[in-house]
Amino acid sequence: MSNTVLSASAKGATFLILLQIGSRALTFGVNQFILRYLSPEILGGAVQLELFSITVLYFARESLRVALQRQQDGVQAVINLAYLAVLLGAPLSFFLAFLYLRSELPNIVYFADAIKVYAVASVIELLSEPGFAAASQKMLYKVRASAEGFAALARTAVTCGSVILAHRAGTDVGVMPFANGQLAFAMGLLVSYLYLLQPTDTEKRFSLLPKKMQN
Repeated sequence: MSNTVLSASAKGATFLILLQIGSRALTFGVNQFILRYLSPEILGGAVQLELFSITVLYFARESLRVALQRQQDGVQAVINLAYLAVLLGAPLSFFLAFLYLRSELPNIVYFADAIKVYAVASVIELLSEPGFAAASQKMLYKVRASAEGFAALARTAVTCGSVILAHRAGTDVGVMPFANGQLAFAMGLLVSYLYLLQPTDTEKRFSLLPKKMQN
């Protein structure tokens, strides 16, 4: 049993390391590509948007993820508790967006709209936390890697596609390609966990929705 757990952990670590390397390489490639089309001001605005997203996600889920790793009451209990990230993150996301919109914004086209999209994308990404928690609890590292890899590819395709289409149309869309990409990432992550965990859901008798625990 212990050898099986160690083997699964080793394979999982390999998957996640490869995912991180691939994600960083993909991000670097995308940045090099869009530098040809976007101004430094827009890239600076994109950094602010990324900071917004990181702030919401960090305060909503990081401490909870650590706590759930020590949870021993079964997968369904972990899934139920993972929804706390949504309950914490949704108000935080919209409150921070409200503060951003009331402050002095960069003089970038569609920046205010992009903030709103990022706020929604952050909540959607938090809705994937039950899937992340279930995959982590069951050591389904391949599921995690597949979900995050697909989401990263979706973000890349949408971001680059938005930039190219705007450039060909001669339209200034500001930071909206990044907002569209972030929304694609969040939706891709959520849909991937729902799809990939569906067989496991049936076999292991747990639900990705909140469910009352049996005594």
